[in-house]
Amino acid sequence: MGIFSKISSLFSKRKLDAATLDAMSDALIAADIAPEIAADITAKLRAKFRPDADTTETEIKRALADILRPYAEKLTNHKPQITGHAQEKPQVFLVIGVNGAGKTTTIGKLAKQWTDAGKRIVIGACDTFRAAANEQLAEWAARAGAKLICGGKDPAAAAYKTIELAGQENADIVILDTAGRLHNRTDLMDELSKIIRVIKKLDESAPHEILLTLDGTAGQNALNQIEYFNKTAPLTGLIITKMDSTSKGGFLITYAARIPNPESRIPIYAVGMGEKITDLRAFDANEYIEKLLDL
Repeated sequence: MGIFSKISSLFSKRKLDAATLDAMSDALIAADIAPEIAADITAKLRAKFRPDADTTETEIKRALADILRPYAEKLTNHKPQITGHAQEKPQVFLVIGVNGAGKTTTIGKLAKQWTDAGKRIVIGACDTFRAAANEQLAEWAARAGAKLICGGKDPAAAAYKTIELAGQENADIVILDTAGRLHNRTDLMDELSKIIRVIKKLDESAPHEILLTLDGTAGQNALNQIEYFNKTAPLTGLIITKMDSTSKGGFLITYAARIPNPESRIPIYAVGMGEKITDLRAFDANEYIEKLLDL
């Protein structure tokens, strides 16, 4: 990522003066940290150094890391990596998000992690709108060693069929792919509600996890997605994709700061760090801060 990749020359003066602090605030905002939070962060940084004191870029970055780390730690997922409902079989994971957020790729990566852990995985093809969606999903399922079930043209019926067959085959986990949908499209959000209602006819506790896939380059728009999707489908976790290539990852700091209540804050389940099937890992607050600050 790198908030400071373009402003390293500012530190040649070795002083954390007003001009440097202003540039620092601008860099935080450019990385999609909200202005009021950027102002609070720079105020905390100012308090750590005397304006006339000689400093180094590394010292300032380390101080910033100490300030930012508590925000990132609020987003850590404390549940087991596979599921918090191990007594239920099959576990049902519903993966949702807007077009292009990386749902299909993420499903393949999740399936690979879990098949490697010895779990029997069934993937349900519930994206009945996008051209070639099933073909893409079939390729990822094959690479992950998971079974793919295609259930026809109706997404809710496809979800029902997948869970029903997965139960008959004693599968451990079901992952349901869904069509990309904009959170402000009422008709598509209503369809998502229908999928959940139909799933509950088979298992009232399902879906056991509802994971929202967010493009790491989406910036502040990602915060709107969390809010609106959560109203329709109560989210249990976030998966952030493309975190290897974005300088916009600061929106996570904004999210952590704006949702102070732990009960209301949705944790980050995993982050995608590349296109390989193994490029999905648990969110690590320290790693995130180090990438954000080029440490």
